[in-house]
Amino acid sequence: MNLNDMMKICERGHEFIDYMNTFYSLDHDGIYAEEFQFEHEEIVDGISEYFKNEKALKGVMECGADTVDREAVRDIILKMRGEA
Repeated sequence: MNLNDMMKICERGHEFIDYMNTFYSLDHDGIYAEEFQFEHEEIVDGISEYFKNEKALKGVMECGADTVDREAVRDIILKMRGEA
């Protein structure tokens, strides 16, 4: 992996974090924030876990995160909490 690839992963990761915040973070008045109340660290950990899947990482790198990615990370976070 070269420096450009690493920078792209960071950029996509930050975009994905922002996207997750708009849905699940109380700090960002997320659409589902009252229901889920995800903390920043949980979102970062969930995305990090999700990116371990090469197919998922490739999709986010090529097209950005979408609803399928967001819901997959939501489910990962709920599993991490022991709620799934």
